[in-house]
Amino acid sequence: MSLWAFRFLLWYICVLMVQPQNRFPFLWPLHIADICVVMAVGLHVASAITEKRPVIRFGPATITGLVLFVMAYISLYIGAYQSSSGWNDYIDILTKNVLVMILVEAMAINIHRVWAVLTTMMLSSLWWIKGGLRLSAAGATYSGDRLMGPASSLVENPNGFAYMMCVMIPLFLYFYQQSKHKVIRWFFMFLTLASVFIVFRTGSRTGMLILITLGLFLLPKYGGQYKMTLIVGAFAIFMILPLIGALNIQRFKTIPRALLSVVGVDVEMGLEDEQSMQSANERKYKNRDAWKLIKEHPLFGAGISPNERLFERKFPMATGQVHCEILMSGRQMGIVGMSIYVALLGIMLVQGRRIQKYAAGWWPEMADLGWTLKMQMLVFAVGGAFSPLPWNAPELILVGAASALWNNVKEQEFASGNFDAKGAAPARVEGTV
Repeated sequence: MSLWAFRFLLWYICVLMVQPQNRFPFLWPLHIADICVVMAVGLHVASAITEKRPVIRFGPATITGLVLFVMAYISLYIGAYQSSSGWNDYIDILTKNVLVMILVEAMAINIHRVWAVLTTMMLSSLWWIKGGLRLSAAGATYSGDRLMGPASSLVENPNGFAYMMCVMIPLFLYFYQQSKHKVIRWFFMFLTLASVFIVFRTGSRTGMLILITLGLFLLPKYGGQYKMTLIVGAFAIFMILPLIGALNIQRFKTIPRALLSVVGVDVEMGLEDEQSMQSANERKYKNRDAWKLIKEHPLFGAGISPNERLFERKFPMATGQVHCEILMSGRQMGIVGMSIYVALLGIMLVQGRRIQKYAAGWWPEMADLGWTLKMQMLVFAVGGAFSPLPWNAPELILVGAASALWNNVKEQEFASGNFDAKGAAPARVEGTV
């Protein structure tokens, strides 16, 4: 029963990532996501009671998730500009994503199950890559040369598409490194290069900034060990540069001035990149007004789903979507929401670092997985600075996986005696995957 509960959870994650009902509308009346999550919860509770196990594992992810839900629900009632306490899309999405994070930590009771969660995410993202390559070949663009995302609300625009593809790049490289079969290894290298190509084709400056940041960490790690692969990858990227599109290249050239504009520096605007700089200036003013709103209502912000007409005169640019996740969380729940947002990123960083540190001497593959989780945290930190989507599903799933993985590694090694009384791993312990 426990295994079937976990299988339904994996199917639910797949539906969240792929959202096939958007591509095949006949699936909408079937409520496949609702069925999966209800079956997962029901079977999990039944198996926990039968096997006399805790229904919930109160690890860092679960505790933070419960605090997030409680604070969001309070904000729904006492937010400064919350005119209705009825259930709405914002609280609905937040609740579902928190639930899946708690379920991941509760049901991933061993290392293999955490690996299964990450593998499910990786396999689900193949739909995004297929969509990106297919749309690129068909010339389906959003604006100018910018590639549109596939039919999924997670990646419904070029910026979101580039952001989510960057989340998967460290995972693709992890599977590349761990794969023993040459064909499989090159398959994951193809996925990595395809992801980079898609980011280029979206024309997303956020995606480009993430790639540059990741490169500062990925190249030193993989470059020395896989020199030939690095050469092939560099050659492939060189070959696909002409396919990016002149307008996208022009957009990337505005990144330095756009960053200066966002932080408040006045910059000159050329006629050839007027639209791109206008977007950067709009983000600057939205961030400014959102921060003013947060400072005026620091405890619970405007509310999880505020009535924007009540503050549009005083904070006109804080309406709609604020393209900064931490500020968007602050607009929803004030300093409380911003603290929770930072805490979620901190869980990925701290747990990934712990896994990498403690497994380095006896389980290199596990240490690499800890490092991968840290890199994915970096993607959320950089991408989140320009995205309006706090509490998104991939991030919360990975937070739950990181928390569960550390608990599983720690419990397994304490049980086998590979940790000392202070929780430190020995200098070298032979282990296998």
